[in-house]
Amino acid sequence: MNTDWKLKTPPESEVFVDDDVLAMRAPLVRVHRDDEGTWSFDGPGKNPRPSKKTMLSAVVGAWPHVAALSELDTGGAAVWSWKQHGWASEFECECGSCEQPVAADIDRGSWPSELQPQTILSVEQAALSGQVSLTDIISTPGGIALLGPGDHRRTADLMAPVALANVIRRWPHTVQALRALKEDRGMRWNPENLNWHEYVLA
Repeated sequence: MNTDWKLKTPPESEVFVDDDVLAMRAPLVRVHRDDEGTWSFDGPGKNPRPSKKTMLSAVVGAWPHVAALSELDTGGAAVWSWKQHGWASEFECECGSCEQPVAADIDRGSWPSELQPQTILSVEQAALSGQVSLTDIISTPGGIALLGPGDHRRTADLMAPVALANVIRRWPHTVQALRALKEDRGMRWNPENLNWHEYVLA
């Protein structure tokens, strides 16, 4: 049994993922469950969009911030809020003056001022593609690296240079960790508590 599994829907359940999100051309910013409870994961823009079927476990592995949606019920939808760094529920406004969350790409207004979007980070290719989960962010004198499970040693051929803006678009839940990251420290994702923990690099 997977004790870290947070969602009420079984991990082997079939789900739909926006083609652009799967191809890493767009961030995963909207999640919807239809009247039968089937999950759909979308990028910015109007829905429905072209999508492919995969398993829910694969989505959670590739986009860990999805695991925070344990309360998303059948018929519900949630949108990633770049300003609040978390999910916001879509709802029907009764008064006409509510500010609805919008599934959008990150913009300058939401971008943290202390982070430079063009900074190049080193990202493990297997994590970038979703083959393994992103587990660690480390800061060394040589730069910042984002890694999957295992020790921190990687050969150059396993890594890819990625602009910080695209790292955050790929993994929206990394914003706070990247803001807090100090040199010679690491941040490890805790799938149980759905947060990052700082540690000192050996």
